[in-house]
Amino acid sequence: MPKLVERYPQNYFLAIGRITAKKALDQLIRALSISQNFLTSNFILKIAGRGDEQYVDELRRLVTELGLSDKVEFVGQIEGEAKQQLFADAYWTFMPSHTENFGLVILESLAQNTPVLASTFSPWKSVEDERVGIWCDNDSQTLAQKIDQILGMTDSEYENYRSGGRQFVLERFDIASNIRQWEDFYSRL
Repeated sequence: MPKLVERYPQNYFLAIGRITAKKALDQLIRALSISQNFLTSNFILKIAGRGDEQYVDELRRLVTELGLSDKVEFVGQIEGEAKQQLFADAYWTFMPSHTENFGLVILESLAQNTPVLASTFSPWKSVEDERVGIWCDNDSQTLAQKIDQILGMTDSEYENYRSGGRQFVLERFDIASNIRQWEDFYSRL
């Protein structure tokens, strides 16, 4: 469990991890281009990570084609404390993947109390059930609606999403907090 870092809130959404076509960042970028709340806001999307250079180039071209050059920033690979700060300062983290068997990014973001959006092609329905995030389809239209919803939240609604993330991770995924479950599992083997 990473240390909870002091938050310096900034107006950015975060997409972080290995950059490949399966992460559906093109869908997210298209969604941003049709989200009126995003287009008229002072929010940006930060894309952190490295990966398939051809796909990264495709994303950069898409950003330019859609007129989002001032709204999408490619920040490269971020690690260690800087990565934790990036999570903490983000308004919301997005993982719109076409397929995910887990998606550690979700836990990393929630560990800094930053809410998440995960696609229904990931196993993260629980983030919506526990109101620490949104679980939805990853088509551009649905993502745009969810972005509008996020940016339309009252301060109180947003704080409700932020307040439970770390506790969610501790209760469900922290080894020290769940050691009894591991002991029971191994004793049954």
